[in-house]
Amino acid sequence: MCSDVLRARWWVLALALASATAAAAQSLPPRLLEKARTLPAPTEADLKRHAEVLAAMTPAQRAAFDTRVAKWDAQVPAAQRESREAWQAWQALPEAERHRLRAAAAAFSALQPDQQQTLRAQYEALDGSEHRGWLLGPTLGADYPKLHALVAQVPPGQREALLEALRALSPEARADLSVLAQRTPPQGRDALRTELLAQPAARRDAWLRERLRR
Repeated sequence: MCSDVLRARWWVLALALASATAAAAQSLPPRLLEKARTLPAPTEADLKRHAEVLAAMTPAQRAAFDTRVAKWDAQVPAAQRESREAWQAWQALPEAERHRLRAAAAAFSALQPDQQQTLRAQYEALDGSEHRGWLLGPTLGADYPKLHALVAQVPPGQREALLEALRALSPEARADLSVLAQRTPPQGRDALRTELLAQPAARRDAWLRERLRR
């Protein structure tokens, strides 16, 4: 898994950051040492939490780690970026969404190879925007093409609250919102998002119906 490779690589950097001795630090390649020294404080704190895991690895686990790192390094930058974005998207999903995706993955694994290939081909046929939409999880992925105008460019401080609100809406309310988003000119979409988030969660479905009738 991409997440395992990324965590493993961060653990290597963690050893340099968490170690109190120069000897331990010198056991790392210079390029990793240099990167470790430039990590921002929040990342450094996260790496330190994983330092003990790295130190507890058995030789077999270290060998497996080296293999995963080699596979990661062999990828072209575009593939690494895509894998990193997918992992970050997974980390941002609520646990209920992850549970649904695990169930879907298990169901996919149980299919015959030709059925799996058909589904892969259908997914590959989607455009890049829809691919990115599915990174938001199963609830919003199907609605993303209609909501794209509203969620494509969201201020960072508003994005998490907006996605949480959208997942909590009923399918009918998301359909209403998609119509509103398409009717709203680009310069008015910030105001629409702000108004939506200002409504109490229990009232948002009704507010959208009322807003749509205006």
